[in-house]
Amino acid sequence: MPRFEFLAARAFGFARDRRGIAAVEFAMLLPIMTLLFFGMLEASDLFTVNRRLSNATNSLVDLVAKEPSITTSELSDLIVGVTRIIEPSDTSTVTMKVISVTRGPSASDPVTVHWSRDEDGAEPYAAGSTYDKLSDDESLKPGQSLLVAEIGYIYDSGLTGRVFQLPFDFKHQSVRWPRKSSRVQLCASSDPATCTS
Repeated sequence: MPRFEFLAARAFGFARDRRGIAAVEFAMLLPIMTLLFFGMLEASDLFTVNRRLSNATNSLVDLVAKEPSITTSELSDLIVGVTRIIEPSDTSTVTMKVISVTRGPSASDPVTVHWSRDEDGAEPYAAGSTYDKLSDDESLKPGQSLLVAEIGYIYDSGLTGRVFQLPFDFKHQSVRWPRKSSRVQLCASSDPATCTS
């Protein structure tokens, strides 16, 4: 019986001992705190990139809408300049498109591409093809024109990807009415004869 009393006294003394409780609590909270820390870092990164892309999309379409006509080289320069808004993030996965869309003289006419250019100077949408990516194509009245900027970006923070699934695929679209003419003309050079009709 003395051995039992000894063990009971030791067990009772161990249960009352509070010297290691802080270490145990820390060990239990560490994974949760780590997840919160990296989650806040990743969320902050994603929000910052999303804001930059939104600013870039709005700036690109706004700059094009200010002119009655724009040359292909001027448009390429605008795209390069707007890309700087996204930096210091890696811009190698950024895709940018500027599209001029129009509707025919009837309200039942589809929205069609007047002209389009991307970051490589290519034509992503063929002239005359139907453009069905407007969120509200009813806002484009018969005979009117609208400018659209589309930016896509595959973002990988390189941080952890433990909280959010990375890479993250951003897509932004912004539209503007032409300001100084009924439609913005795309021209090969400053000669008006080289502009789209």
